[in-house]
Amino acid sequence: MPESPLAAVHQRLGARLTDFAGWQMPLSFTGTPDEHTTVREQVGLFDLCHMGRLRLTGSDAQSLLEYVTPADIAGLAQHHCRYTVVLQADGGIIDDIIVTRMPDSVFLLCVNASNRQAVIQHLHEHRGERTVEIVDISDSVSQIAIQGPASTGLIRSLLGEPFPEFMAVATGSFNEVPLIVSRTGYSGELGVELFVPTTVVVPLWEALLLDAVPCGLGARDTLRLEMGYPLYGHELTREVTPVEAGLSWSVDWDRGGYLGHDVLHRHRDTPTSRLVGFVLTGPGIPRAGCDVLIGGQVVGEVTSGNMGLSVGRGVGMAYLPISHSKAGTELTIDVRGRHLTAWVTRPPFYLRGTVRDATPTP
Repeated sequence: MPESPLAAVHQRLGARLTDFAGWQMPLSFTGTPDEHTTVREQVGLFDLCHMGRLRLTGSDAQSLLEYVTPADIAGLAQHHCRYTVVLQADGGIIDDIIVTRMPDSVFLLCVNASNRQAVIQHLHEHRGERTVEIVDISDSVSQIAIQGPASTGLIRSLLGEPFPEFMAVATGSFNEVPLIVSRTGYSGELGVELFVPTTVVVPLWEALLLDAVPCGLGARDTLRLEMGYPLYGHELTREVTPVEAGLSWSVDWDRGGYLGHDVLHRHRDTPTSRLVGFVLTGPGIPRAGCDVLIGGQVVGEVTSGNMGLSVGRGVGMAYLPISHSKAGTELTIDVRGRHLTAWVTRPPFYLRGTVRDATPTP
């Protein structure tokens, strides 16, 4: 089973480890609630070395990306990032990724750990006669995240140029070793993700620990859920399209020629289901797999659910028929035989210190 290059450091810190996408990764250090609050109020440090990192080069790299994703890659400025999805021909989602355009027609892709090989295979299958080289740099380049409102000082210490704007990257250094500082994250808070040579990731992590608290995948999940960010294998699968998943904003509707184009347009024009958020009106914690009912009839299933630690109520997401997806619709969540009332609520449930729709009304 693969281990993060930071595995020995995590064990020394007493991390509780878990199997995630075939990797041994820290689930928590001091406990998910504490780590969640730390990121919301101060600054947390996450090991993301399990994520996949790919580099595409060559004159046709842009063309290949515009074929397998619905994003406007041509309009992506140098040193900027774009969230998008890798599509099948039927519009199903192989993975959700972040694409970064670097100088000299180089594209960096950050992909999910469980889908790294699937994305690589998909790119090779559709490369055709294009001039493009696809290189897996996941072993030689590591990834960590600094997240939280107090992260600015740590980030500035690494930068040799101005702080990057949202969804942009800047170059920095640690011990005179170059690294990439990407203004991206999965928590909804101020922060960055660092792409650093694996040879220096351990001393960098230990230096950052002087001012940041280590956090595990448990807090990463509760933070992203409060923002309504989808998780592959839960909200995103090969059986759903980005339109159904609420990701229409990531589709370049003005162009064609990409996989799944006709299916996406059909789902946009005649939608049948939609991913929605919901908030419980009383005590209880929804979990993935719980049935969602309206009028006693099962109409969907919870894709992700947990206690909204900053919200103070149970929150979750589910796919519902379009006729039941309007905000304010009353739902019943079946949690091991307990029927809990909830309201359809548009995420995020919590945003930069403000609880949104914690006590929804129809």
